[in-house]
Amino acid sequence: MRTSFFIGLGALAMALLLELVLQCLPVADGLRLQPSDARMPLSRYLPRQDYVYSYGWGLDNARHGVTNRQGYANSTDFSERPEVLVLGNSFVESLMLDRRDSLQGQLSRSLDGAVLAAASSGNTLADTLEMARYHVPLLHPRTVVLLIDSGSMNHLLQPTTRGHSQFEESAGGVRVMHNAYVESRLKQLVSRSALVRYVYYNLKLPDWIASSWRTAGKSLPAPAPDLQATHAARARVLEYYLSQLKAVQGSAGMRYIFVIDGERGLLYDARRGKPSWQDDNRQFLIAQLERHGFPVLDMQPVFARHWAAQRERLDFAPMDGHWNKVAHGLAAQQLLPLLGVSAGSRLSM
Repeated sequence: MRTSFFIGLGALAMALLLELVLQCLPVADGLRLQPSDARMPLSRYLPRQDYVYSYGWGLDNARHGVTNRQGYANSTDFSERPEVLVLGNSFVESLMLDRRDSLQGQLSRSLDGAVLAAASSGNTLADTLEMARYHVPLLHPRTVVLLIDSGSMNHLLQPTTRGHSQFEESAGGVRVMHNAYVESRLKQLVSRSALVRYVYYNLKLPDWIASSWRTAGKSLPAPAPDLQATHAARARVLEYYLSQLKAVQGSAGMRYIFVIDGERGLLYDARRGKPSWQDDNRQFLIAQLERHGFPVLDMQPVFARHWAAQRERLDFAPMDGHWNKVAHGLAAQQLLPLLGVSAGSRLSM
């Protein structure tokens, strides 16, 4: 009994010591979200929120930032009639970069008008549709740029997490449903602990546990997916998504430009690299965008040329697969001619 008491006391003392040490280090904050529901189905952080970003046990790539008045990171406060509004998920949000190194930051240096960004980690294509429905009629941007990575298509038909939207099919067709979010008081309380945040956000212990459960479940043979039915559902949902984007009322002559991520893992090592896009999702998406008349910037050949010439990585893999400053700069360079800026314009990378 006494031994157990002293072991527990020692563990408590160690936890307190770790808490004191981690309070002095750039542990990831895990930004707090605003409440969302069907009336306001947007994933946004608290406005004017100071935050710290870092990755992994070693607190790599530490960054400090502040969200804007609308609750988005790496964007100036929103104003009417911006030159460009960039929509997307964590690839646009880019907490691992300073704003000047992000796509929107690099574009803003070559454009006269404002370049704004509305993005949140975990956003789905349904989320980008809801953001377009909400922000475009208010802001009247000249161009809306949507950055689409592999996860956006791979999870197109899957349920989403709280605070995000998803596509659902019913007898009446496809619709968007929002999974409401309200921050619990328990989360507010425990998030004050740097040790808790370190375990949750930096070590990603919950993700590791969930992954272990999924791996254990794979010991049982899974039923073969009905690819024909899956592909048919994918086509219906994407048709709805693109048609609904066209129906969003913006300024006269407003247009969308889609930026499509490439297969960076296969680019670095064609034999051992793992594809991030499932099945033919990338090719199917590009084909449907072109069929609907949307301009498409396919980053695969752009990345391939840069890798062949420079052998310079485009992300933070293997720890973090998000684009780095180089990839954002390449995308910005390729977008400028599509935005009517002369090819002679230069972006620092």
